[in-house]
Amino acid sequence: MVNFQSMTDQAVYFDIIVVGGGHAGAEAAWAASRLLGDRGTVAMITMDPAAIGRMSCNPAIGGLAKGQMVREIDALGGLMAHAIDATGIQFRLLNRSKGPAVQSPRAQADKYRYAQAVQRLLTEHCPNLKIIADIAEDILVDPLDNHDAATWRVTGIVLKSGRKLNCRCAILTTGTFLRGLMHTGEKKTEGGRVGEQAAVGLSGALIKLGFELQRLKTGTPPRVARETVDFSALEPQHGDIPPIPFSDLSGTAAGPLGSQFPGLSQVPCYITYTNPAIHDLIRANLHRAPMYSGQIISRGPRYCPSIEDKVVCFADKTQHQIFLEPEGLDTNEIYCNGISTSLPVDVQEQIVHSVAGLEKAVILRHGYAVEYDFSPTHQVGATLETHRADGLFFAGQLNGTSGYEEAAGQGQMAGINAALRIRGDGPFILRRDQAYIGVMIDDLITKTPTEPYRMFTSRAEYRLTLRSDNTDQRLTPLAAKLGLAQPARLQRLENKLAAMRQLTDELKACRVPGGGTALDLLRRPDLELAALPAMLGNDGPRLVALLADPSQHILLEQIQIEVRYAGYILREKHAAERMVELEDKIISPNMNFQSIAELRTEARQALEKFRPRTVGQASRLEGITPADLMVLTVYISGRQGHTCRPD
Repeated sequence: MVNFQSMTDQAVYFDIIVVGGGHAGAEAAWAASRLLGDRGTVAMITMDPAAIGRMSCNPAIGGLAKGQMVREIDALGGLMAHAIDATGIQFRLLNRSKGPAVQSPRAQADKYRYAQAVQRLLTEHCPNLKIIADIAEDILVDPLDNHDAATWRVTGIVLKSGRKLNCRCAILTTGTFLRGLMHTGEKKTEGGRVGEQAAVGLSGALIKLGFELQRLKTGTPPRVARETVDFSALEPQHGDIPPIPFSDLSGTAAGPLGSQFPGLSQVPCYITYTNPAIHDLIRANLHRAPMYSGQIISRGPRYCPSIEDKVVCFADKTQHQIFLEPEGLDTNEIYCNGISTSLPVDVQEQIVHSVAGLEKAVILRHGYAVEYDFSPTHQVGATLETHRADGLFFAGQLNGTSGYEEAAGQGQMAGINAALRIRGDGPFILRRDQAYIGVMIDDLITKTPTEPYRMFTSRAEYRLTLRSDNTDQRLTPLAAKLGLAQPARLQRLENKLAAMRQLTDELKACRVPGGGTALDLLRRPDLELAALPAMLGNDGPRLVALLADPSQHILLEQIQIEVRYAGYILREKHAAERMVELEDKIISPNMNFQSIAELRTEARQALEKFRPRTVGQASRLEGITPADLMVLTVYISGRQGHTCRPD
């Protein structure tokens, strides 16, 4: 249980107010409070402090591209990696048999301990953070003059209890709670998560300020009792031995949740499948499914579809995979990953009992869908500050994303930029070649989601550069400039780079039979690292002794990637340098695009809608042609004092 002060003890003013205690809210509060330190104050408003960091859906962190984002959050000094390393009950590197660009870490979590870990991090390591149990009902603003791009300046938040809190910045991380409506068959219940009420007033407040809101949908599957599952009929799925942590500080004395990794016992998951009888049952009851009866009209996640959508969209499939995932060590709840559904309870019972291994399973909680408000993302910029209101930031599912990791990355960036704004410093923006977080935010602000946005490696054009093994090298120096990298993290990075240089020198110096060096061997696409020692010559024993250290083997894997894919990585680097040239061309936030007569009408409309910060962002907008980009570039050059102007 989180300890928090009563409202009678609270200060009226906070530099930053974070609304919401989910994954976005936790990272926003963590980043903002640590950046401000004793020079500022941060408040988190949440319905239930005991629900901070709660896993609403699957009990896991990471996955394809998501794992890279968790590593990036850690390299920038975030909390998610610490929490999952301390509470993970199975760690795996996905896509081991594929190339390094698509390999991603993932971990099952003890979801109850995970939430407790997040709460402990916030309460024990953020002394300037105050947690307030209440509901945000309204947003206080002052009007701005017409010379500013924004219309309003945020000044505070009004709580349901009637109390007003003043602030200079507010970060909304409302998850699925904005006018949340849960569906199970024909039954509808107001709420953003089972057993928790919806936030209604804030939607009206945003609309009153002129924000556009739309609806999205997500869902969750049934949970069953562990003791009623026949695991003997199922295929076990074990984690990696040894497991690899998400955080560079886990397993060291500098880890904020202890030095032991893994911190908990490791357990398997299990695999089972749907079958044709289940598919027939679903087809026969589609008229009772909210997504097909017309009860739900909003779009759900295409890449994490309900079992109803799978059966309809993949009618030729005779089975779909189901992962049975334990939700913790001290609970009997098993999460049935793969059969997310909002079908009626009686149909869900038949579906579950028709699955191999679940014939006698007791359902502890039935699946449901939830509809909620989100803000189309042409209304925020690259810092996640809104165009309409200075000092007001949006993060997480409010921006149309799905997933804990996507929310956490946005929360971190919003928290960082809100704190920098308070400090009077410039914005912190990650480019597409620097981080998956940068790819995600750029995607959001240049293409409004029409369905819940989910990160994939395929969305990143520089994915060989954006690997999980080099996040510290990419981002920890940036965190150091911000003041978010503690000395132990910087020292660890320096030690790693020094060790890689030493190992590379040893590989270059080791001559192998037939000519060449051990480093040359690593370039061979058919070489397995396990075979390397047997291929070394007289210089081999010294190198083999060095590689006996497991930490050296991890470095060797990264060196192999760097030398084997050097040509592709160099190509990505050159492409990124060309992109940076466009990103360096800044567009004034007050620019009147309608006044640029040489632009086509469609281009002017797109530019006015999205308000891109740079020419690079403008180049990725739908409706912008190379000719439009040339006109815009020439116009900006003229505005900056150059002689060239559009004809």
